[in-house]
Amino acid sequence: MSLIQVYFKALKYLATYRLRVSFVVLANVVLAAITIIEPILFGRIIDAISEKRDASSILIAWGCFGIFNTVAYVLVARQADRLAHGRRADLLTESFGKIISMPLRWHQQRGTSNALHTLLRAGETLFGLWLEFMRTHLATAVALTLLIPTAFSMDVRLTSVLIVLAILYIIIGKTVMNRTKEGQASVESHYHTVFSHVSDSISNVSVLHSYNRIEAETRALKEYTTKLLAAQYPVLDWWAIAGALNRIASTLSMLIILVIGTMFVQNGQLKVGDVIAFTGFAGLLIARLDQMIAFANQIFEARSKLEDFYQLEDAVQDREESVGATELNNVKGDVEFRDVSFDFASTTQGVRDVSFRVQAGQTVAIVGPTGAGKTTLINLLQRVHQPQSGQILIDGHDIAKITRKSLRHAIATVFQDAGLLNRSIKENIRLGREDASEEDIIKAAEAAAATDFIESRMIGYDTVVGERGNRLSGGERQRIAIARAILKNAPILVLDEATSALDVETEARVKQAIDRLRKHRTTFIIAHRLSTIREADLVVFLDHGTIIEMGNYDQLSALGGRFTSLLRTSGLLIEETSPSI
Repeated sequence: MSLIQVYFKALKYLATYRLRVSFVVLANVVLAAITIIEPILFGRIIDAISEKRDASSILIAWGCFGIFNTVAYVLVARQADRLAHGRRADLLTESFGKIISMPLRWHQQRGTSNALHTLLRAGETLFGLWLEFMRTHLATAVALTLLIPTAFSMDVRLTSVLIVLAILYIIIGKTVMNRTKEGQASVESHYHTVFSHVSDSISNVSVLHSYNRIEAETRALKEYTTKLLAAQYPVLDWWAIAGALNRIASTLSMLIILVIGTMFVQNGQLKVGDVIAFTGFAGLLIARLDQMIAFANQIFEARSKLEDFYQLEDAVQDREESVGATELNNVKGDVEFRDVSFDFASTTQGVRDVSFRVQAGQTVAIVGPTGAGKTTLINLLQRVHQPQSGQILIDGHDIAKITRKSLRHAIATVFQDAGLLNRSIKENIRLGREDASEEDIIKAAEAAAATDFIESRMIGYDTVVGERGNRLSGGERQRIAIARAILKNAPILVLDEATSALDVETEARVKQAIDRLRKHRTTFIIAHRLSTIREADLVVFLDHGTIIEMGNYDQLSALGGRFTSLLRTSGLLIEETSPSI
C-alpha cells in the first residue's frame, strides 16, 4: 500500500464528522491564505516608513490580521483537538467490538496481545494524522499553492530561489524515505515482540514468581528492547541528516535572497519592502516545507502500523455470516454429528468421520485420552471451528447456515478454566443473562452451591473476583461459572470438566445442581473423571479423533474394550475373582 493510500484511508474514518471536519479545514484554509498577506503588509509598512509616508492604516490592518489570526487559530485548534479525541474514542470502541466478535479461531491464530497492540498503536497514529490534517496538512498545501504565484507576481528571480529550495526539500525527503523503508518496518516488528513479551509475562506473573523467572524475563525484555533500538537508531540517524541538510538549504536560500535583494535595491530594481516581503515568504516557505517533511515522515512511520490495522479491520469479513443465514429459534435440543471431520493445520490432531446422534434431553459423555479430540468436537458444535467435511445439525438445521449469535444463545458452557472477568461476582453470574434480576442471580448461585462462600465475603455478591478470578479458589471460580450457565437456561448444556477443581464434598453438592440443570436439556460432558458420567445416556470414546467405542455406561463397561480398561485404571471397575476350591 502506497503512502497516499495509507493516508486517504486514514482520513475516511473522519467521514463520521464530515460537516464539522469540513468547517475546521475551511477555517484553516482561510488562515493559510491570511498568512501570505502578512509579509506583503509588513513590506508595505517598511516602504512607507522608508519613504516617510503615513503608515497608520497599514499598521492597523496588519495588527488586525495578527489578532484575527491568533484568535482564529486558537478556536480552530480547539475544535480540531475535540474532533480528533472524539473520533479516537469512537474508533477504539468500534474496533474493540469488531475484534472481540471475531471467531475464536481467529483469536487463537493471531494472538490477543498482538491484536491489542495493533489497535492501541493504530489509535494513537490515526489520532495524530487526523489532528495534523485538520490543523496543518491542507493549510500547508493551500499556503504553498498560493505562495509561489504570489511571489512570482512580485519578482521571478527571487521566486526561483524559493523553488530551488522546495525541490531540495523534496529530493532530501524522498531519499531518506527510500533509505529507511525496510528499517521502519523492522522497528514495528520489534515493537510487537516487546509488547507481546510484556503482556505474556504479566498475565503469567504467578508462574514467573513460582519459578524465579523475574530476572530472566527482565533480561529477555532487555534483549528485545536492545534489538528494537538497534533497528530504530539508523532510521533516526537518517532523519537527523535530512534535518541538517534541510536547515543548510533553508539558511543558504535566505542568505541568497538577502544578498540578491540587497543588490536589486541598490540598483533601484526593487524596493526594500519587496525584499522584506520575500524574506517573509522564505520564512513561510521554510516553515511549510518543514511541515511537509514532518507530514511525509509521519505517514512513513504510520504506514507499517496502519497497514497491520487495516488488515485487522478487513479480517472482519471473515466473521460475517453466510448469505441467507437464519436464526435458530425454539430449540428442542436434538443434535446430530454427521460424518464430521476437521484437522488443524500442520498437526495430526482433529476429528475424523465422527457420527452420532443425541435426542433432546439426553446426556452424552465425550471421553478419551488427552489430545483425543474431545474439546475440538465441542468447539465444532459451537462453531469455534468449521467442519472441513460433514455436517452438525441441531433440530435438523445445519449450524453452518444459522447465525453464530442464535447458535450460541442456545448453548450454555461451563469451561474447564472458569473464565471469570475482573468484575464482581454478581456481574460474572449475570453474563449468563443480561436482564437477570438480583433474585435470579441468587437462585442461580444457590443451585450451584455457591452461596456459602459468596455470603462469607464482606460485600457478598459485589466482591470483585480479580483477573481471571485469581482472588477466588479454583472451586469457587468453577461454582460461579456453573451459576452463570444455570442462569442462562439454554436448551443445550456443555460441561467441560465442570467439577474438576472441586473437592469431594463440594463436588457432590455441585453434581446435584448439575443433575437438576441437566433435566430436559441436551448435555455434553467432556470428562476425565469417569465417575461423573455414570448416568450418561451415551458415551462416546474418542482416540486420535476417531470414535473407538460408543454406547451407554453399562454397555461399554461390559464390553471389555478401551473404556473397560480405563475404568479399571481409574479404580471404578473391580474384576470379580472365582472362589478357590
